[in-house]
Amino acid sequence: MQPLSTPVSPSAALRRGALSGAAAIGLIGVAAVPARLFGAMRGYDSLFEKATRVLAGAVLDLAAVIHLAAPVVALSTVAMALLVGWLRRRWWQQLGALIIGLPLGFSLWVLTVISQQMKSERGAFPTMFDLGEGGSNASFVGGLLGFIRYDRIWIPALVGVGVAATVLGLSLRVARRSTGGLGSWPRWALGLCGSAAVLWVAVLAAAAGQAAVSNRFSAAALGDPMTGLVESSFDLLMSRGQVTPRELVLQANLPPELAAVGAARIGWPPRQAPAAGARCWPHPHARPLDGALEPKGQEPRGRALVQALEAVSAQLFAGRDGRVAVWQLSLESFRADDVHALNPLAAPDIDPFVNALYAAAARGGEGVLASTRMFQAGVRTAQGLGALTCGVGTLPYNLSFIRDLRPFPMRCAADVLGEAGFHNAFFYGSDVTFDDMHLFLKDHHFEQVVSGAELPADGPKGVWGGATDFSLFDDAVRRVDEALAAPDAKPQFALVMSLSNHSPYTPPEDLPTAVVDRVDQAIKATVNRVDDDDRRRLLTHAYTDTAVARLFAALDERHLAERSLVLLSADHSTGESYVWGPQTGLPDTENSKAQIPFAIAIPEQWLAQVADRPALDRALAAAQAELDAAPLSQNDVPTLVLALLSAHPALCALPREARWHSMGGQVTSPYFRPGAEANAYLVGINGVSELYVLDRAGERIGGYEDSVFLKTRADRYRVTPRLIPVAATLVETMQAPTACSAAH
Repeated sequence: MQPLSTPVSPSAALRRGALSGAAAIGLIGVAAVPARLFGAMRGYDSLFEKATRVLAGAVLDLAAVIHLAAPVVALSTVAMALLVGWLRRRWWQQLGALIIGLPLGFSLWVLTVISQQMKSERGAFPTMFDLGEGGSNASFVGGLLGFIRYDRIWIPALVGVGVAATVLGLSLRVARRSTGGLGSWPRWALGLCGSAAVLWVAVLAAAAGQAAVSNRFSAAALGDPMTGLVESSFDLLMSRGQVTPRELVLQANLPPELAAVGAARIGWPPRQAPAAGARCWPHPHARPLDGALEPKGQEPRGRALVQALEAVSAQLFAGRDGRVAVWQLSLESFRADDVHALNPLAAPDIDPFVNALYAAAARGGEGVLASTRMFQAGVRTAQGLGALTCGVGTLPYNLSFIRDLRPFPMRCAADVLGEAGFHNAFFYGSDVTFDDMHLFLKDHHFEQVVSGAELPADGPKGVWGGATDFSLFDDAVRRVDEALAAPDAKPQFALVMSLSNHSPYTPPEDLPTAVVDRVDQAIKATVNRVDDDDRRRLLTHAYTDTAVARLFAALDERHLAERSLVLLSADHSTGESYVWGPQTGLPDTENSKAQIPFAIAIPEQWLAQVADRPALDRALAAAQAELDAAPLSQNDVPTLVLALLSAHPALCALPREARWHSMGGQVTSPYFRPGAEANAYLVGINGVSELYVLDRAGERIGGYEDSVFLKTRADRYRVTPRLIPVAATLVETMQAPTACSAAH
């Protein structure tokens, strides 16, 4: 029982309620501090500047959630005292608001840390749509736990715990030392609700005031992770549940005439009407497989590059049977600015194998082609996959047609190869349900999908608990070798997507000691500002380079090299800090935010079997010259894949009705029009989720447009203005018939 004590005066009860509410709001405010410290640890500002930005940022985060926090703390604390009899004690008047505030503060800490981490990686704060997608995938959630070991996560978290513990300790001490028994419940409730209301107004005023004092403390300058989450949450509540991105796009009220502009931004021809008497047609933006049937376009280089690769193909397949293996490697987060061949300031020993490919391409005559100016289409793996397979990776609102718009009618490189008789296989070390990749693969002629579930359960693990790149590449080589050895063997197309270099950059269990030593020596020997968190990323980066070398060695050991063609690229760059060179003079070019490697390797064993090696070398030299002439977009890659295989007997035998596709493109598409600036050459979304435009020299034109996922329906009309016409094209495409039959 509550011990008998002297009742407190009405004013004391009022004060008790006010202090209780203030302590709870203060505790919630403390929960926003660790994420702001996380950001400050990555900067090079003075200690005073960091401290002011942390405090101003925490005020901004609290202001975004105060609309929810203040009423929930006040009303829940009062309501529980009214509804639950055993809570009507002195301790509830003193500590009840803190008890309600604790889970709110914990939630704020988790959400702000996740938001800042996603911002650092992808350049955009998440919305509830993002968290809803990723939160339903166990491997994604498990991967988030790996960030706990990062210095920029656990050190601020300890500081936050210390401050929160201090607030709680002071509150408990005040509660123990306070005299008197129960106060007047109405007076206590008035004090509690009054202090919550006063702090509500005060926090909003502080956020507005600091922005008025200096632009350095505005939401734009500090970053505003919680507003997007709050706005998208309210939007979801108003819509009475989760609204899919596909529905949001289909419901957009965009002028239909924008669709033609959007088609040109994708690299598609204008909408085509069905033939006379037909009620449906394959695709509203179908393109012929034979490039000679397309118009010349404004950029002759694109057609010249495709023709050069077609000439390479003619020499590669002259007199050969069709039993070949085509390897397309998508290397997770394999940044160009960490590759010495693409960034001379980077340490050469971080990725010696990829550097060697570039060196071979520069020398010529060794069967290697490489682009020194390949730029990514999008910031997410799903966008990179859409670009590498279908040429459609740069979409509005941070969308991927693979993840967000299914069912979406497309005929991609894998569809053409599958109908030509290739056996398409996909290899990935984790869960293929992530980003709905399994549905995309099922829709596009991938007969075999090998994921973490099909790989040995007792094998070495890496990030997200998935199979390591060593294990994945070994298994892929084994399976393709067995498939080619079968009596009824088909040509093989293997799309291999690595994972080990994904954040949170968990060292693989089979990371060789020699790789660790190589990276540490390279860091010591090179001018850089690498911290412990950066070192983790460089270790997994170097590991993936070693895995690629291991794959080439396995092709040689299994005598697959004489039948293998390998295309190598990254799915995207990252938003992690640039680390090479002196601390001053950080590069502000797309090389450090959006450039990715790209190479085509023809093993020496294949070259030795070519009937006319001089003719092949001339064709390769012509192709390399076109690669060197200007930048390329990742959206051009699938066109280059089909050009490289154009002389394969199976593709040559495709019937006329199957000789079409709906792939997009930029340099390689005669229909591509980036819009706006007369000298615009390429567009894409960089590693910090900004839409960029490049000229023919690879220099950025103008400023950036933030490419963020939809927070509310209104964002459909204001996010990434250059790509809003593409949304109209997506609507047109999704509403078009997707198949023809006699019944129609």
